[in-house]
Amino acid sequence: MTEKEITMEDLEETVKRTDEQLDLMEWKMDNVDKELVQQIDSQDLCVMNLLKSVSEVRSDYQQLRRELVEVQALQRELSSRLRAQLRLVHGKFARLRQRLAAASPPR
Repeated sequence: MTEKEITMEDLEETVKRTDEQLDLMEWKMDNVDKELVQQIDSQDLCVMNLLKSVSEVRSDYQQLRRELVEVQALQRELSSRLRAQLRLVHGKFARLRQRLAAASPPR
């Protein structure tokens, strides 16, 4: 497996984990909304659950930000590598064109 393929797989895996984190955050936010709508006997319990949920969402958000930064870094790295490979291909193409021009007989 080439390094580019490994990088792409890493990128895809990070995006997949990020999607899962977003789904989890959405689920947690739905639960918070449901808890707020429902009547709970103990106001303190409701506040504690809300604080816990907010803390979890904040933690998930921070993890998501870290993963997005990682994805962006991988994208920049991949883009840089692709540009370098493209420059190499262009260079080889130009050299081959020069060789063909030098080797072809005058008409």
